[in-house]
Amino acid sequence: MKRVIGPLIGAVVTAVALAGAAGAIPEQGTPEFDIYLQALQRNGFNLNPDTAWRIAHQACEGGIPGFIGYELIAQGVIGPGAQQRLMNVAMQYACPVQ
Repeated sequence: MKRVIGPLIGAVVTAVALAGAAGAIPEQGTPEFDIYLQALQRNGFNLNPDTAWRIAHQACEGGIPGFIGYELIAQGVIGPGAQQRLMNVAMQYACPVQ
């Protein structure tokens, strides 16, 4: 019984400790997210908030669910280097300094 509960408690503690990284991206409706959206607009990217949040998640955390490339094309992020420029803006304004 102790062999099962010990690792289980360790896993829960680890999950709680790593949960802070999941909250590193600004959530929609917060002032930080509004600053991020304004930065995107200043750089010529007029994205809807859901797509902007997914871009921030991809830039800061890595993998992302869904077809983000199609969303970006539908919202006008087209051209050589456009997606990379968008990622650079997202990394600069949405990712926490580590």
